[in-house]
Amino acid sequence: MLLRLLPLLLPTLSMATPQVATSLTLELQAFGRTSTHELVIMADAVRVYSPAAGLEGVYDAATDTLQITLGNDGPSVVANRDSVAALASRLQVETDTLERSLDALPPEHAKLSRLRMQQLFKRPEDSAEGVAVDRALASGDDHTLHGIRCKGYRLLNGDAEVGTGYFASPHALVHGHTLAAMLALVHDLYLALQQAAPAYVGWVLPSDLLSSLQPGLGIPLRLTIVNYRGDITTDWSVSGIREVMAAPQRPE
Repeated sequence: MLLRLLPLLLPTLSMATPQVATSLTLELQAFGRTSTHELVIMADAVRVYSPAAGLEGVYDAATDTLQITLGNDGPSVVANRDSVAALASRLQVETDTLERSLDALPPEHAKLSRLRMQQLFKRPEDSAEGVAVDRALASGDDHTLHGIRCKGYRLLNGDAEVGTGYFASPHALVHGHTLAAMLALVHDLYLALQQAAPAYVGWVLPSDLLSSLQPGLGIPLRLTIVNYRGDITTDWSVSGIREVMAAPQRPE
């Protein structure tokens, strides 16, 4: 896996002195799909790669901004708290208008319209409906994963247990504070969009996963989320952690 990353890292090596970084391999199951991602965590940035798509995203710690690449030749999306707040505001107005239009329809027509919207958003038909995690309780079931002591949690939606998680302190990883900051940003972006359009955001975002990335818990090394039927909707598993050499993130 590391050898596949070297061509992506080498163009920057001549521009900056390589420094010790953390390479973290993430196996992710969400929306019925399984994928592998490699995170290279530095003091000033986190770069996210996949074997199929190459560079998927870059988190810049200095600006607290996440840049996501959509496909090999697709456009990039730049997300920070200001840009998502503006998007959430527009989305709130649009969804309020849409809800009023649906409420004006006969019930059977409104149901059909909502179904067509769900198909438009292209959520996989065979994926189990996820649930949001709104709180976590220490389970006492602590574990050591990859040589790192992790605190075990029961993940809850109301009073219902919807999953389990094992979280490490950011201090346990080299530059773990940078990864923790990125996860906190992702969680806050999700909350802003979820608050603006709770009825629709769950169709296009893995709400069960994003709601689990609660900053106070630390860095998740293992998460398993189930729905009310007991079906696994999301499985987040770190399968490898190692030190690598990478160049610091250069400002754009």
